[in-house]
Amino acid sequence: MVTLKPLTENDLPFLLEVRNDESTRQFLEHDSKFTLKEALKWFRDGQPEWFIIEINRTSIGYIRTNGDEVGCDIHPNFRRRGYAKMAYELYLQDKDYASLWVFEDNFAIKLYKKLGFIPTGNSRIVRDRNYIKMEYNGK
Repeated sequence: MVTLKPLTENDLPFLLEVRNDESTRQFLEHDSKFTLKEALKWFRDGQPEWFIIEINRTSIGYIRTNGDEVGCDIHPNFRRRGYAKMAYELYLQDKDYASLWVFEDNFAIKLYKKLGFIPTGNSRIVRDRNYIKMEYNGK
């Protein structure tokens, strides 16, 4: 069973292991790598409301939030097992609205549609790829 726990400073090395992996960065709008020092400053200055995704107390990924915007990154060793779907369902269960941006060529777009996200028609070009906005209207 998937659980979400608030991100703490102690989780930052794991977050960076996932975030800085090339297979993760290729699907992020901002694809640069970050150091632990930079991550600590970001965490302390911004106090983000992010969540670590756990299975049986093992960290497998994280949920990114910025207001109503949401995203999810799963560690490469735990991908393609349905964990992102479970994490999104848990996160969205009490939400009336959420949005996300996704590259049009990202296979995860199928998951977002299954979860109820709908393309808004808004898009922009990022690194020569179409980056589209999707919205979720729950309940």
